[in-house]
Amino acid sequence: MKVFLEPDPARKRELQQSLTAALPAWFGRPESNAHYADQAEILDGYVAESNGTRCGLLLVKWSGAVSAEIYWMGVDPTFHRAGVGRALTDAAIEAARRRGVTYLFALTLHPDIPNEPYQRTRRFYEAMGFVYVLDEHAATDPSGRTATYLKQI
Repeated sequence: MKVFLEPDPARKRELQQSLTAALPAWFGRPESNAHYADQAEILDGYVAESNGTRCGLLLVKWSGAVSAEIYWMGVDPTFHRAGVGRALTDAAIEAARRRGVTYLFALTLHPDIPNEPYQRTRRFYEAMGFVYVLDEHAATDPSGRTATYLKQI
């Protein structure tokens, strides 16, 4: 598997939209999906490729001198549990280290909200060494709660 920083905004957007369509259990809000597609053109995007197939994308938001956010990540369902998410996260961690960033964080659905796909997401981050540090109500949806996971790198 190869992971690389994709320089072409259109290719990042295309991959992000394709992965979003393949992952409706995670990305079921059209207005949010449109925003993520726009961000794919702007943010750094790490692409995972296996045997010539683009199978994953991770978008990084450089939020400050000491922190960065895994803003969006999607892996083609046929590649789940094959190390794609780990390879993408490792690439983001390495890029953050090169920039002198100390903390990498990710926001996801709160553990109190029963949702099996997001249970897998939280287990993934925990297996990658992230810890659950904060919960809050989403600014865009007061009834929704988010969980922030943090990793010191």
